[in-house]
Amino acid sequence: MSFKFNRMCAMWCVALAGSAVSLGASAAPVDLNTWSAESYPAVSGFGAGVWTPALDGSSVHQSVNGQPTLYVSDFNAFGTDVRGNIRVNSNNDDDYIGFAIGYQPGDTLNGSADYLLVDWKQVDQFFNFGSPSNTPGSTAFEGLAVSRVSGIPTADEFWGHVNFDADGNGLQELARGNTLGATGWNEFTTYEFRFVFQPNSLMVFVDNQLELSINGNFSDGRLAFYNFSQADVTYSAFTVDPAPAIPEPETYALMLAGLVAVGAVARRRKARG
Repeated sequence: MSFKFNRMCAMWCVALAGSAVSLGASAAPVDLNTWSAESYPAVSGFGAGVWTPALDGSSVHQSVNGQPTLYVSDFNAFGTDVRGNIRVNSNNDDDYIGFAIGYQPGDTLNGSADYLLVDWKQVDQFFNFGSPSNTPGSTAFEGLAVSRVSGIPTADEFWGHVNFDADGNGLQELARGNTLGATGWNEFTTYEFRFVFQPNSLMVFVDNQLELSINGNFSDGRLAFYNFSQADVTYSAFTVDPAPAIPEPETYALMLAGLVAVGAVARRRKARG
């Protein structure tokens, strides 16, 4: 009798766990050969990015120290749970690595662009990019941040997460990382990023640590890799799943009631024994 009861308890607990969390049976690997490269208009001394995917599509390498450049996915990001690795393979520079979420192909030339940018700077640095930006220089601060990108920002606006003019083209910084907001990335170190993106929320994890969590009304669009003035960066082992389901309040109530019932039966059986 005891064996049957313990087995019943185990089966009940497994059922409860399954109802509380939605887990993908296996994450779908992303083929990076199907993505496409885009770069913002050139500024003096900074050329377009060069993205070279591996033959098997499991990774891509960006090799140019240049203007803001993106490697754009072939799927929309709403309702997805995306994971993958990023690594800087040299110690020759200290600038921006990161990701864009909600990006539309062609946004580098789109005056109505509206997407989120998650970027990471290794050290503080002031810079003025000059022509054709025609905006003041700005300071890029060390650490991880998320910003909203509108229109076609200048290089100076990307650099400092600012909007220097009133025409709607620029960046607005929304939040900085919980633990990495003032901490730069390390070269020769592989970081695992995870993005859970919904129409009204974005969560970003780094090495399983929740770094960014923001709410708002966001535009659907593609996921993209992003570099600015940073060469020798590799993105690898990306997977995509549907975003995990969050248990509804009634699910929690059912779980609690079930656990209370199992506990009560266990106490009665112990008292009888």
